[in-house]
Amino acid sequence: MTEITTVLGPRAADALGKTLVHEHVLVGFPGWFLDNRQPKFHRDEAMARSIAAFEQLKDYGVETVVDPCPNDLGRDVEFYAEVSQKTGINLICATGLYYEAAGMPYLIRHLDVEALTDIFLKEIEDGVDETGVKPGVVKIATGDGAVSAYERKVLTAAARAAKASGLPVLSHTENCTCGHDQIDIVTGEGVAADRLLVGHSDGADALEYQTSLAERGVFVGFDRFGIEFFQPDEIRMKNFKALADKGYLKQLMMSQDYAVCWKGGLPGLPPGRSPADAMPNWSMTHIFERVIPQLVADGMSAEDFDTVLKDNPRRFFCGA
Repeated sequence: MTEITTVLGPRAADALGKTLVHEHVLVGFPGWFLDNRQPKFHRDEAMARSIAAFEQLKDYGVETVVDPCPNDLGRDVEFYAEVSQKTGINLICATGLYYEAAGMPYLIRHLDVEALTDIFLKEIEDGVDETGVKPGVVKIATGDGAVSAYERKVLTAAARAAKASGLPVLSHTENCTCGHDQIDIVTGEGVAADRLLVGHSDGADALEYQTSLAERGVFVGFDRFGIEFFQPDEIRMKNFKALADKGYLKQLMMSQDYAVCWKGGLPGLPPGRSPADAMPNWSMTHIFERVIPQLVADGMSAEDFDTVLKDNPRRFFCGA
């Protein structure tokens, strides 16, 4: 591919620039609107907050953000397009579905692989609903420890849509599990390994697992920096540098999985509270303010992060 697909239309691949590969403008878990204890969602306030967060990225030279929010997790492509238009930052959205336990499985259980493939391809080719906004990446997700039959069906359809369209595949994993299953399914449908980013591979102190993913030629996502109730950033940085030292720098991606705005609440939190309340360092700029400076102090170079934040996303989207 010589072009990338953003929410404002096609752009030359060179327009990617410095890229965050896994951040969220809006997140709403299925049924978010049913919890009437939560503060009402105000679009204007959410827009102002999103614009402010994206404007901060300009201070660090970020030109592109990927929001891989799947179809069943509060995705709002018109909202994304407005954020992109008002800030000048490229925004790439996704087609795909979340993992079974946290997604919206009822309808999907009754559709076969062919129907799901058609749904994903229709969005890729014609745009989401009647917005004209087209996804630029395919999102897949698996739960903790094993791939369910539901997830296997969705992953197969997503891989077929990616193969037919030429889009790359970006994933969600739980607790550093099922990455190899994802590779098997996606590459088994003909997608090249270097067009798959196995996301959230920093969810455990699992250097052997992370190395084994890199050995298979995929991109390895260290994309939850700042979410320290899953894993301390100290461990993430240790393993990130270890992989770079092993020769896998060209297969590493960095991001924060930050959610600027929430529709409704998050299960387990009191009304009106967000995960950011318990994680003061978690933000859209955390890796630039704290993580990269520490890794440079530990011996990595500024050029290393040009590779991770510029070269690797370009190869992921455009192919080798």
